[in-house]
Amino acid sequence: MAIESHVAAVGRKIAASPLWTGLAITLFFVLPTVIVPSIPLWFSAVFALVIGPPILLGCFLLYGVVRRLKGVVEPGETADSGSEAQDPVDRLKERYANGEIDDATFERHLELVIETESLENSESTPERIRNK
Repeated sequence: MAIESHVAAVGRKIAASPLWTGLAITLFFVLPTVIVPSIPLWFSAVFALVIGPPILLGCFLLYGVVRRLKGVVEPGETADSGSEAQDPVDRLKERYANGEIDDATFERHLELVIETESLENSESTPERIRNK
């Protein structure tokens, strides 16, 4: 994978992170208290400690609800367990579409998946014949 596409993919993940969103919202509320000269700095620190955790928790909860509504994560399963149940070809297509892998890597992995599936089918064929 080219370094540019890797950096872009990681950048998209960071930008869509509930942690960074919550920190940005917290900073949006706290920064004015730091800039105004009549407000003491201890007030800004206390305000950040009081308002920061609820905002971060709210962002994580909101992201979880949105992901569940979009169907990314089913109830009772983690994001990792959903990707294991997904078809390997679909996972490859998704990684290629997200820019995580380049053309050559996509084609190489696709060939490996197809070879693996054909081996599994040929090994299970005698069992199917015996079972009939």
